[in-house]
Amino acid sequence: MKKKLLFVTQYLQTGGVEKSLITLLTDLDYEKYEVDLLLFDHSGVLYNQVPKEVKILPPLFETFSTPLSEAIPKLWEKGKFRLLTCKILAASLGRMSKGMGTGIRWSVYRYSLTSIKKHYDVAISYLDFFCNYYVIEKVNAKKKIIYNHMDYGYSQKYGWPCPRQDRKSFKKCDYIVTVAESARESLESFYPEFSNKIHVIHNRIQPKTVQLMSRNVSEIGEMKQDKRFKIVSVARLVEEKGVFLALQACKILIDMGYDIVWYLIGNGPLYEELVSKSKELGIGENFILLGEQSNPYPHMGICDAYVQPSKTEAHCVAVEEAIALFRPIIVTDIPSFQHQIENEKTGIIVKANVEGIAKGIERMLKSEELRKKISNNLMNLENRNTEELGKFYNLIEA
Repeated sequence: MKKKLLFVTQYLQTGGVEKSLITLLTDLDYEKYEVDLLLFDHSGVLYNQVPKEVKILPPLFETFSTPLSEAIPKLWEKGKFRLLTCKILAASLGRMSKGMGTGIRWSVYRYSLTSIKKHYDVAISYLDFFCNYYVIEKVNAKKKIIYNHMDYGYSQKYGWPCPRQDRKSFKKCDYIVTVAESARESLESFYPEFSNKIHVIHNRIQPKTVQLMSRNVSEIGEMKQDKRFKIVSVARLVEEKGVFLALQACKILIDMGYDIVWYLIGNGPLYEELVSKSKELGIGENFILLGEQSNPYPHMGICDAYVQPSKTEAHCVAVEEAIALFRPIIVTDIPSFQHQIENEKTGIIVKANVEGIAKGIERMLKSEELRKKISNNLMNLENRNTEELGKFYNLIEA
């Protein structure tokens, strides 16, 4: 008899968490597992990439990721008054709380979100915070696995987590999966009592799929014809991804007289501010925001340098994709990138500030030899993270 698995996450936008989940779902053995997927809402361009073998359950929270001003009339029209009240109350209380107001928002969601009646052999929360809490409190399963996709220390500094609620979840789950060694170390420093539950399973991609999709260059003809030095970054447009560092580094390079164009792929709350600031700095034609792209790989595949300017990461999927495309890579000197990139061999690691990023790009721009060396080294890498699926199976079967 097949084991019944439930995966829970918020949505399927083009973030690293969502991409790694799609990879995992694609690679599962459906001869052995019956898989359900529960999303808070059905938004995101990756929704149509869920394998046909997976049963997608009705959304848990319609309009979860929809802005409040748009969600109110939609929920009112559909008569979803409980969710409407939840949306308004959680948003209001969250604004009055430190950081994201995670704990107080969950205190609202706890009484608004319905439980899952079906019994599962294993329930997997694939995203921090609300998904973890939901699986622990609202799902009926013999075994529960929850994921940590972040540097807990960094997130704690900015008030994202609710340590009291996290501790409850960690105590009740069977396993905690972190996606990088540095993420594990950070988490253990806050919760040493759960160190025996913590396992590292790196985020994975499918290199051949990424390479195949990168060949679809018909829609990027204008970029392909551009003779400027092309830089690409893929990131959610939030402060921790260093997107303003990228903007300012671009300005420095333009002022130095370099003929560059920087394509930033992704969406998020800082989109409009970044567009406005690029125009204000007079680099609107050099710093181009492409928004969310279901297939960013053609852009990545023809760039002269790939830059990940993040202030924090756990295990960055976009960097793994750039590795699969053999691009010259520049990353910041945060702990997780020390594990993903070998400095001066498979990329260059720079200071996580404007000047460091600008100097790294200048080095890459001025040295075709350096770019070729990095690309050649990436081509000769052995298959990465091939053992990670086996680690996941071990937890399910343990």
